[in-house]
Amino acid sequence: MQSHPENNADDADLWKSFRAGDDDAFGQIARHYYKSLFSYGSKFSLDREFVKDCIQDLFMELWAKRETIGDTAFVKFYLLKSLRRKIYRESQRQQWISEGEELDFSAEASGDASIEEHIIEIETNEAMLKTLNQQINLLTRRQQEVIYLRFFESMDNEAIAQVMGISRPAVANLLYRTIQELKDRL
Repeated sequence: MQSHPENNADDADLWKSFRAGDDDAFGQIARHYYKSLFSYGSKFSLDREFVKDCIQDLFMELWAKRETIGDTAFVKFYLLKSLRRKIYRESQRQQWISEGEELDFSAEASGDASIEEHIIEIETNEAMLKTLNQQINLLTRRQQEVIYLRFFESMDNEAIAQVMGISRPAVANLLYRTIQELKDRL
């Protein structure tokens, strides 16, 4: 879900309050973004407990460093990018993510759909979703990540560039090539 301008202002105010030591503001940030962080983190590791630990560590580090971290109007992007770095650092340290590991980009892993919506979607689109998921799993990890951020998190190219640590034109090229590759396969 993309942030609305008025939410950015609220997020920026919450962020400032958190940085000033307001634990209620910090709790609101954590509660509001936990589900998105968990869904995003689950794309990098199938170990749910590892992802939860990384999120918890991220929030503990944020609280400990609250006085030295900068302002941001885009809290969600800041948190997603921080979690991405945390997972990569921790997984390299523990060697839990191998290059050959397939990432799960199915709706079940993200937990975004209600049970009723999920059942309807399976009944009406089962064959198409199965084919699409198979084709997504054949993409490179970076291609899978750009698809997830664009279509599952509804981020624009600028936000994706910030999260992935690449330029905006690189995101546009990667997204274009990935969609073309999927179209050609389908």
